[in-house]
Amino acid sequence: MLSNILPLKKLGNPVFLIALLALILNDWVLKHTFNNELTGKLSDFTGLFAFAFFLSIWFPKKLKEVHLLTAIGFIFWKSELSTSLIHLLNDIGMQMHRVVDYTDL
Repeated sequence: MLSNILPLKKLGNPVFLIALLALILNDWVLKHTFNNELTGKLSDFTGLFAFAFFLSIWFPKKLKEVHLLTAIGFIFWKSELSTSLIHLLNDIGMQMHRVVDYTDL
């Protein structure tokens, strides 16, 4: 039973919480206020960090795979290769938006 609770305790890690708070603050406030290159990079960094951290909690024995798949997924998302997927998701009502920016890689 303790093993079921342990991952939930890791969600309270201050580093994870700060990254999550920074992501939310940036995406909901700072991007709308400043809308510049810094807010875009901050969103990418904090989002990738929080995402990989979250997955690593649930798959602690697969850290390399978690980080590799996070990197591959981000490269796909930020490239033109994901355009068809984004159009498909938008067509079925899941509104998605991304900016193709190879400097993010």
